[in-house]
Amino acid sequence: MNRLLILLTGCLFCFSCASKTDGFKVKMHLENAPECEIFVSERVPNPAQWYIDTLKLKDGQVVYTGKVDYPRLVSFVVKKGEDDFVGSFSIFLDNSEVEVQGDFNNLKSLTITGSKTHDEFVTIEKNGQEFMKEYGRIGYDRSKAFKDNRTLYDSLADPYKQAYDKVVDYILNLPGYARSEVAPYFVSEYISADNLPLMEKALNAFDVSLAENAYIANCRVKLEKEKRVQPGVMAYDFTLEDLEGNTYKLSDYRGKYVLLEFSASWCGWCKLEIPFLETVYKNTQDKNFVMFTINLDDERGKWEEDVKHYNLPWKVISDLKAFESPVAKSYNVSGIPMIYLIDPEGKIKEKGLRREEMIEYINALFE
Repeated sequence: MNRLLILLTGCLFCFSCASKTDGFKVKMHLENAPECEIFVSERVPNPAQWYIDTLKLKDGQVVYTGKVDYPRLVSFVVKKGEDDFVGSFSIFLDNSEVEVQGDFNNLKSLTITGSKTHDEFVTIEKNGQEFMKEYGRIGYDRSKAFKDNRTLYDSLADPYKQAYDKVVDYILNLPGYARSEVAPYFVSEYISADNLPLMEKALNAFDVSLAENAYIANCRVKLEKEKRVQPGVMAYDFTLEDLEGNTYKLSDYRGKYVLLEFSASWCGWCKLEIPFLETVYKNTQDKNFVMFTINLDDERGKWEEDVKHYNLPWKVISDLKAFESPVAKSYNVSGIPMIYLIDPEGKIKEKGLRREEMIEYINALFE
């Protein structure tokens, strides 16, 4: 009888443990809260939709349940009405029971307990706050200066790099980095695949047990895409049309340098690049050099209006598939303007050229 009782108790204990790890349960209790909605948004790579769920907060309480296949950052956006934004809070969610308590009127100071990954996330942000804020502040100031204060922009280059290096060094030296289920999020946020050696270093330091982590998997995908557009790699050979229906194939221009500028009618930063591109065009008129703007609109009317308004002296070509264009994907274009220089052999010579540096770089090719 005693053995049976022990066996039953053991089974119940095992069942209880299994049920706790089978999914997550987030229990919220917010004081002074009116009836309202909480929109759930997963901060994951390539989300299919911005909000994945809507919770109804009643009497300050709601329970949110589900299951995640890997820990991820989840934001809870609180609204009193469709457009009446109150605030938000985030949880680094794993399959555990989480308690959220505090004042509805002070969402930034809620107490969140029960999740080890969330505790780790909070610790990482707290300990790295000084580095991350400094990097963000300098980046913001530099971005503002790009348009109207080139001297300030240039003077912030070294401080910006130093601030970034501190953030990266902090992330890569996090305690337990190799097996951390939270560190991959920070790698995906702060380390760009543009820096191949750094991204490879960050990813190779993770334990193989994290191979299915989506943050890591997405970084590896970005890394492979970036490898395909490095200087020295054969450029993707495309055929695109201008507004009149004339076709242009990249390989038809072998023997010449070809500048490709990816742009769109709605891109203000792209318009700031036009005077510098015009200087390149003027400087290369007698050279084995040709230029194209590849328009990333998806409506012909917008493309046509943009072409007529700016009346560029070089050809503007498109397939009107925007960022879904095989050309944009093959050149790994995720932000614009993006400028590539193709050499006479059809290989990528350089990428990411901008402004005065672009002019100087291209001038030097013909000295």
